[in-house]
Amino acid sequence: MTTNDQIIKTVPVLKVNNRRLNLEFYCRTLGMKNLLEEGAIVSLGDQTKSEKLVIEESPSMRTRKVEGPKKIAQITLKVVDPKEIEALLHQAPQIHQIYKGKKGYAFTAISPEGDFFFVHAEDDVATLEAISDLPVFELQEHFVGLTQFHIEEIVLHVPNKAKAESYYQAISLTLPLAFKEEIGPDLLVNNDITWDLSMLKFSVESFDVDELSGLFEERDLFIPKSKKFLLTTDDSRIELWFEKA
Repeated sequence: MTTNDQIIKTVPVLKVNNRRLNLEFYCRTLGMKNLLEEGAIVSLGDQTKSEKLVIEESPSMRTRKVEGPKKIAQITLKVVDPKEIEALLHQAPQIHQIYKGKKGYAFTAISPEGDFFFVHAEDDVATLEAISDLPVFELQEHFVGLTQFHIEEIVLHVPNKAKAESYYQAISLTLPLAFKEEIGPDLLVNNDITWDLSMLKFSVESFDVDELSGLFEERDLFIPKSKKFLLTTDDSRIELWFEKA
């Protein structure tokens, strides 16, 4: 892999307790489209039918609530059409904070599982200012969800920020990840124990599985005979899936 290789798409996979409650949040509050439900897995995206996020229902008999900070600190969604954010603000009951920027509005929201989302359409989020006097957002009659958005950034809570940055920098890919140092009992547990981020799926522009596997020599790897993808884990026990875009 070279530093010119690009991640075309990043798809976080989140374990959740109650699929119905979480689906209502992701579809109504965040404007995502339910693309496919198969077993415990729900694929979510936008009106282009491109998968952007996955939730996996895991009942309490097998998985539990995180103690302390979660591995996932924040997921930022960048929306193509700012007017669609106003449509969400008209219908969404679970808004945490609203902001005003050069292109329009932005907001933060917290899922039923306690996952923090930031939704905006700005070129520079530094221009956003929190507002307390909320305008009345009008109903957009034909709005059925976000036409197009992408995962702009994923912030992870890690015990050692320098170590996490070093690990991911060695992969030599342009990853939309940032790290925030935290202390918590569940930051390093296996990804099947808690309702948290369990996997990051990366679609890579130039995918050479043999070259990529050389960057994980000291890690457990799974590569199928077809060599269509590579699966490994990071220090936080988050699974990393790499495949050709």
